[in-house]
Amino acid sequence: MKLSQIVMPELFMPPEWDRDVHHLIIDSRDVQPGDVFIARQGAAAHGAQHITDAVQRGAAAILAEGDAQGFRCEWNDDGDTIPVFISADIKQHLNTWLFRRYPLNSMSLIGVTGTNGKSSVTQYIAQLASACGEACGVLGTLGNGRWPQLAPTRNTTPDLSIILRNLSELTEQSVNLTAMEVSSHGLSQKRVAGIGFSIAVLTNLTQDHLDYHGTMDHYFAAKRALFVDHGVQIALINTDDEYGRRLAADKALTCKVMRYGRNAEADVRYRMTALTGAGIEAELTTPWGTGHLSLPLIGEFNLANASAAIAALAAKGLDFNALCAAASQLQPVAGRMELYTKAGAPMAVIDFAHTPDALSNVIGALKPWDKPLTTVFGCGGDRDRSKRPLMAAVVARESDFAVLTDDNPRTEDPHQIFADVLAGAPELAHEHNRTAAIRQAVTSAGADGIVLIAGKGHENYQDIMGVKHPYSDESVLLSLGYQKAGGAHD
Repeated sequence: MKLSQIVMPELFMPPEWDRDVHHLIIDSRDVQPGDVFIARQGAAAHGAQHITDAVQRGAAAILAEGDAQGFRCEWNDDGDTIPVFISADIKQHLNTWLFRRYPLNSMSLIGVTGTNGKSSVTQYIAQLASACGEACGVLGTLGNGRWPQLAPTRNTTPDLSIILRNLSELTEQSVNLTAMEVSSHGLSQKRVAGIGFSIAVLTNLTQDHLDYHGTMDHYFAAKRALFVDHGVQIALINTDDEYGRRLAADKALTCKVMRYGRNAEADVRYRMTALTGAGIEAELTTPWGTGHLSLPLIGEFNLANASAAIAALAAKGLDFNALCAAASQLQPVAGRMELYTKAGAPMAVIDFAHTPDALSNVIGALKPWDKPLTTVFGCGGDRDRSKRPLMAAVVARESDFAVLTDDNPRTEDPHQIFADVLAGAPELAHEHNRTAAIRQAVTSAGADGIVLIAGKGHENYQDIMGVKHPYSDESVLLSLGYQKAGGAHD
């Protein structure tokens, strides 16, 4: 696309300096040959400091925010002349130019916001849609792209330029449906300004990010903006949550409101019917019918997240019965409550929990299974030492048996880490070799038990004295004959 087609008439483009360009980039580190670098005033610095870097990376032109209209040239290493257009109105017009360069066209967006569950709901939407033959994109904390090929991202809700570029690339791959995490920071900082969502989901709202928002009311107001400022057609709201009930009753919502949860007033109502060694059995009552779910997932929150994903896609027109059937293949977010099974052996769960609160929450989610619980855990080196005895106390109090082991010792002496941890529960069994600790836990737990392996999640290494040695909790379980519950997503 010609630069003039993007910036005119807001910015005059002399014909002699017009040129074909690729992407509009706001971070010089992302510039590729042919891109346009946007040098804006940021919170701490001006992007103009990185113009030279952008030019050397191959920028075809620079649009720089300045006090007055102006023009100058830069030269790259090959001696090519790179125009720098200076205007006080760059920030004012940037969103217009972004949408001109990256029109959304046929893309349908499902926005998911909330304190917890955003990653799970967006990935469940993508998994279910894909299983039902609908290509689906994901934008969020754990990566952007067409499911399941996700590229890493720096932010839960990145800058508008990155969002639109990703959506444009998805459209080029014939993807017309995308599930997107929408954070409160992204909403309050207008990173999704101008984007319309066909469906918006609120998972929950609990205390978080008050260092930024100041109060819960301000935090809620940021989330509420998704539902009132973005052309939402259907609001899918968890009304088991206090703030969800508040939002569902908000007269400013002009869209269709659908409630989901356990409560009797919910339009989409889930009910656990059985807890098994393979996960959760549940009944889902909806406007599209009543379905049976066999979820290879652990924790009622995952049932709530799966129900939200099914409802969002059913509201988009996908077959409800097919979605319920596809749910039997769902996989949790990598490293979070991942369930592994083996005949005649205890259930095994891998989770990233590595703080006292996180451990307590994960163990609490396993309590409804009413099985003896063995916890394998460790504390990372070169990190907060004060939490170590607190983690030990939680595990000792809430588990039937526990084994302390190495996590990522990093540059600390593992024996010193153990000493810190055991100060909170001296009676804990301990084994530095993590593989041996897991084997011990699985062997001693008994077939009717659960083994929780906490701390490392999906990490595939163990950091010891600056060297990342190949290691994963999953590999240990697989070597013991375990299989991951549900489907496999490479």
